[in-house]
This record gives sequence, structure tokens and C-alpha cells, in this order.
Amino acid sequence: MKRNVILFVLALAVLAAAPAFAAAPFGWFGGILGAVDNAGSGVIPVAGWALDDNGIQNVDILVDGAVVGRAFYGMAWEGVAARYPNFPDSALPGFGLLLDSTRFLNGRHTVQPRVRSRAGEVALLEPRVIQFTNNETVLLPFGTIEFPKAHAELRGNCDLTSPNRRFSVISGYALDPGLTDLDTGVAYVQLFIDRALVADTDLDCGSFDITGGLTDCYGLRRQDVERQYPGLKDSPHSGFRFVLDIGALVTSPEPGVVDAPFNQGAHILTVRAGDHADQVRNIAEIPVTFFCDQNNSNENSFGDIDVPARGFIYSGVIQTTGWALDWEGVKTVFIQVDGSLVGAANFGIPRPDVGELAFHPGYPDSSAPGWRFALDTRQFSDGEHFLDVVVLDSADIHTIIGRRRFVIGNGQ
Repeated sequence: MKRNVILFVLALAVLAAAPAFAAAPFGWFGGILGAVDNAGSGVIPVAGWALDDNGIQNVDILVDGAVVGRAFYGMAWEGVAARYPNFPDSALPGFGLLLDSTRFLNGRHTVQPRVRSRAGEVALLEPRVIQFTNNETVLLPFGTIEFPKAHAELRGNCDLTSPNRRFSVISGYALDPGLTDLDTGVAYVQLFIDRALVADTDLDCGSFDITGGLTDCYGLRRQDVERQYPGLKDSPHSGFRFVLDIGALVTSPEPGVVDAPFNQGAHILTVRAGDHADQVRNIAEIPVTFFCDQNNSNENSFGDIDVPARGFIYSGVIQTTGWALDWEGVKTVFIQVDGSLVGAANFGIPRPDVGELAFHPGYPDSSAPGWRFALDTRQFSDGEHFLDVVVLDSADIHTIIGRRRFVIGNGQ
């Protein structure tokens, strides 16, 4: 009896000295985002949320027990922060993956997230059974126009006697899922203005110094698209790039005899993609406005913000980055947080990753349009903030080229 008591006391001492085990990751998985019956075809978005008291390291998606891809983690998810306010990632606990269902046979498949915490703990969330219903008639091409943005002003030199032409770039990506070798992949991409065909990558593709390289072409290198759609045939080379001389499009070569193809003012740009099975789809459409340089004294700067990413959580000193261009030339790039100036960015950084897709012939800084600014997030309170990028051009005109919502989490 005495021996049993001693062993019991020793066991309690060992338990008291041992570190407490953290709870395993937990969360919720709903299958296809926004779907009622969890059935889909082609590239389907699967999503859910996950938390852990040590924070989430990554979320992998399994189909029938095999990992098919790593989900993007850090999306907003309504109601989670209010329910679990003290967890590290509760402000942005959502995860999602674009799942290529064409890699599997039609029928019911078990899809399940595997969550790993920053402490190394692993948990499987409740699986969902998803019905893959692929056939050639529903697997049409898809993609987007990334530049210019909707309602952009596209300008040109309307003096046709001038050798100094000005060009506008239309760029983005196109993909096609397909089921068979004869069906999979993009065969061509076309550009329309007001439903009129103006360029076809199958007929017009070429490389020209004056237009900045590959022009009216499909198949440009896109590492970012490859990461997003790793299973699709054309994803490594899914970019398209068209180049327009707006001045030539809106100016008559023989006034009173030959009309200009288009007029100044509002127009619709449409990008159409066709696959190898002769299936065609308009993958993107945006409104734009055509102007002559001669009718405008100054124009706005434009560009993009790479970091901070929208909605992500940051701490310490971060390198905010992006790019900017202006027809008059960029003088200074200013960084504002919540409307207050925090400093001027370092401008003039080469951007090989932007490459031909965002190269704009004729712009003074097109060879090195990048900017960078070291932002000390410890100067601000934890929580949501807004970063604005303001460009001052060589004519001393200011333009806000972008705003990005981000979250600071320094534990202050």
C-alpha cells in the first residue's frame, strides 16, 4: 500500500513538472465556396477557416487522402473574430484553394483540409464529399484583363505625321481546363473593341522594339499564375499582351475621305479565348476611354502595390513595394498610412518580375518603375490600417495610385 502511494505521488510530480500541451488546430470546412450541393466542374474554389492558440503555419488540401495543394491562408471570415478574439489569426482565419477537379475522375471524392500550427501540431478538419461533374461542354476557357483597370483613360498621339508614337498595353492571362489532350489548353486569344476584332494572337503575334517586345501574343511567362493554378496545362505561360496605338485608332488618315476606325470617348475592351476543342468564351470585358494627347495637358500617374497584401497581418519593419509610371515622369513616390505622410519611397528599382506584361513603351521610367519603402509598423497601433501611395510627377501633379487595407499585429 505504501509503495502504491509513493508511486502515485511521483506520478503527480512528473505531471506537474511537464509542460501543458497546447490544443490542436481546429476550424470549419465547407467544401465548395458558395455552393449548396457541393458539386462542381473545372477549377472550383474550396474554402473554410482554421485557428490555433499558437497560430496557423499552413493548410494543405487532400483529395481522397492525397495532398493536392497548399491553400492560401489569411482571408477574412465573418463571425470568427468575435467568437475567438484571443487567437493569433482570428482577424483573418480563412483559407482557400482553387482546386482543379479535371485531374480526377467524375464522381464523389473526399476533400479534407490538413492544418498545421506554428508549434507543429497537425489536425484534420471534417471532410466534405464533393461531386466532380466535368464534361467538355462546361470546361470553357477563363482568365482576366489585369491591365488596364476598368474605366482607365487610354491616350495616344493623334498627330499621324509624328514619329513619336504612344502605345497602350492590354495584358492579363487566359487558361483552359479541358479533359483530353485535344481539348486542354488555350489555342488563341483575341482582342475586341466595341465587339470589333482588332488583334488575334494566332495571326498577329510578333516581337517589336517600338512596342516593348512581344506584341499581340499569348504564352508569356507567368510564374504567379502557375502558383495559383499549378495543374493547368498553360499556367506557366498563360499571359497575353496586346498593344494599341490609340492615336492611330481615333484619327482619320485622310480626313473627309476615310473615317477613323474609332472615335475619342467611351469604348468596351473584350478579350476572347478559344481552346483546342474550338470552344470559345469572352473571358473579360472592361469599359475604357480613348483620348488624344493633344487634348490634354497632364494625365494621372498609375501603378500598383505589391506589399502589403490586402488584409494580411504584419509586424515589425516591413518592406512595402510596388511600381509607378507617369507620362511626364515620376518625381517622388510618397507613402501615407491612415491619411498621414510617413515618408518618401525609394524609386527607380528595376522590376524584371513585371516584365513585358507591364512594360509601357514611351514612359520615362518604364525600365525601372519599382518603389520600396521600409515601414515600421511599431509606430502604429495593432489592428486595421490603410496604406496609400501618392505619386508626384515632374509637372508637380499628385495622384493617388492605390490604397491597401492591412492589419498590424505586434502584440502591443
